[in-house]
Amino acid sequence: MRSFVHIAETGSTPANLRSYAQVMPEYDYQLMTTALDHAADAAGMQATRELAERLAAMCREAGAEEGHPSRDAAADAIAKLGEDEIARLLRVVTTRFHLRNKAEQLHIIEVNRQRELKATPDQPRAESIAESVHRLRDLGLSADDVMKLTRRLDVQPTFTAHPTEARRRTMLSKQQSAALTVETLRHATEREGGELPRTIKRYTEYLEHTVRLMLVTDDVRSRRLDVPDEVRNGLYFLSTSVWDVVPRLSRDFRDAMSEVYGPDTVPPYLPVLVRYRSWIGGDRDGNPLVTAEATAGTLRMLREEAVKRHDEALVQLRHTMSVSSGWTAPPAKLVKANERYRSFDPEDADVLREAEPVRLFIDHMRARIERDADYTSASFSADLELLAEILTEMGLGDIAHDGLLAEIALRAKTFGFRLATLDIRQHSGVHEAAVAELLSVAGVESDYADLDEAARQRVLAAELAQPRPLRPSYAELSDQTSEALQTLRVVRDAKRRDPEAVLSYVISMTHDVSDVLEVLLLMKEVGLYRVNVDRSIASELDIAPLFETIDDLERAPAILTDMYANDAYRKHLEARRSSADDRPLQEVMLGYSDSNKDGGYLMANLSLDVAQREVTKVCDEAFGGSGVDLRLFHGRGGSIGRGGGRANRAILAAPPGSHRGRIRFTEQGEVISFRYALPGIARRHLEQIVGAVMLASIATTEERRA
Repeated sequence: MRSFVHIAETGSTPANLRSYAQVMPEYDYQLMTTALDHAADAAGMQATRELAERLAAMCREAGAEEGHPSRDAAADAIAKLGEDEIARLLRVVTTRFHLRNKAEQLHIIEVNRQRELKATPDQPRAESIAESVHRLRDLGLSADDVMKLTRRLDVQPTFTAHPTEARRRTMLSKQQSAALTVETLRHATEREGGELPRTIKRYTEYLEHTVRLMLVTDDVRSRRLDVPDEVRNGLYFLSTSVWDVVPRLSRDFRDAMSEVYGPDTVPPYLPVLVRYRSWIGGDRDGNPLVTAEATAGTLRMLREEAVKRHDEALVQLRHTMSVSSGWTAPPAKLVKANERYRSFDPEDADVLREAEPVRLFIDHMRARIERDADYTSASFSADLELLAEILTEMGLGDIAHDGLLAEIALRAKTFGFRLATLDIRQHSGVHEAAVAELLSVAGVESDYADLDEAARQRVLAAELAQPRPLRPSYAELSDQTSEALQTLRVVRDAKRRDPEAVLSYVISMTHDVSDVLEVLLLMKEVGLYRVNVDRSIASELDIAPLFETIDDLERAPAILTDMYANDAYRKHLEARRSSADDRPLQEVMLGYSDSNKDGGYLMANLSLDVAQREVTKVCDEAFGGSGVDLRLFHGRGGSIGRGGGRANRAILAAPPGSHRGRIRFTEQGEVISFRYALPGIARRHLEQIVGAVMLASIATTEERRA
């Protein structure tokens, strides 16, 4: 397929080009490889490119046949190459593979686009949010039932770092740019008319320039990936594809509600369907680079990127909201708000106050984000809600609830001033050593490590009931214990600025109740767990035990039963309740990778299924039947052997009642770059997950399969 290049060079349009958008992705790939050929030749790599093509032809001819003459010929040709020649060859071949991946992603997006075009209100696109809403209606749920279900949704993809994903952010950006250029070029054939030749020439040149830059850019870093690099990679996807897709996903839900139940059922806001978590910069289990300092830096980076994106959105909103007080009188609440924020006035405040008070209010929001340390993400959301009320009073309610302001408000609730909530993870052995040292220096227990489980629990429970810390002011601690406590101080300080900056502490290799109580005791040392004057408890982190091995999965129900029977842990759960009407929340993480390595694929999957059923039962029966709300956290890898595969199908295959609208799952670095590379791919991935969780929230298997 050289049609685009032909047009760019001759200015004439083949008659069959109009059907380009309906053909197979091979054309996208050929377009990209044509750009690669031109870019390689321009970079002086023509001979390398031709060699790569010959070697590929030899390997295709040989197939899987051992000893095939073409295979031997390819090996001989490679053996004669010098290091520089091999490096250039690898560069061309690697770039070709990256472009092939982008062509595959574009194909997925195009297939979904075509299915969406063919979908009807009665036959929505498969595995879409619209299909899930249809199925819920067919199961007898009313519009109010679906809205209640949606408000309970607690879907939290969790980004994790992974050593197999080491590509640089600049290379990821160039690959995305190449794909988006091809996508734009494809759709240009459907609308450009007489301008098509010039449009194609412009975009093909840009594509070639992008590919040429890929050829001369290092694919991976010349130094070892450090924690800030990993964080920046995660931020790239959170601040691009995820940021763009979140409002689209919520609009998909509103559209589905309108189609299925009627326009009157559409909520006047965009509902929050997903929130993101991250381990990057917080997961220190076995990674010495993730220090307290690295975690503090991660939290700063997450905040800075979120604030930057919100500010950019407010700049757009300010440009849009050219509401003149000469045409519609400003409500009293707007006047009062602008008076209240006078200390944040811009230079032209007097003019804006009289002529365009809405813009003045937006200026105040921007200034407060930048300069007001007390301006939290909750305050930001409250100001956006106030602005929506103001616009509604001014007769602009449809603009407030359906336009840019609605998207900004949704992103404020979804991302806050953090983009993703950070988790802390550490191995239980680190906590045991730290607690043993603290108990020893305090003169409480000199041989904690040698105590049996019952004795450990007695010691820990007694100390958790005491308001005083363990460490004497003069005591010197080991580096490992100091680091563990400093990490929790970083968490404490971050939560003072934003309560949702960090929410969960994940304990790797949780074997006993003492593993959980040890973390609470470390939290007490820094003020994250407190015994108040009236002996009530304040606790600021959820504790998530991670059950990884086959043995731990089998023992998980018994461990949870013992946790709920432990008075100290029960007080922690009560302290973490969001309200008196809600049940306590317990997060339980299940490890897929280690269980597969420990027992094999079949045994691991059987153990995981049984664990989910039994853990759900234990949580339902906890505290005399009043129960605990369970959120399962699935530690899935990318490959099938590590729990990978289609997330939505895994959700629907889970035991009935094990999700109930709440779920977390890891998105490991090795697959993030595929699932979130382009907005279209991210949207498909997330709509499948959200739709599956909605259906999995139905109580019984029979209902779910109806």
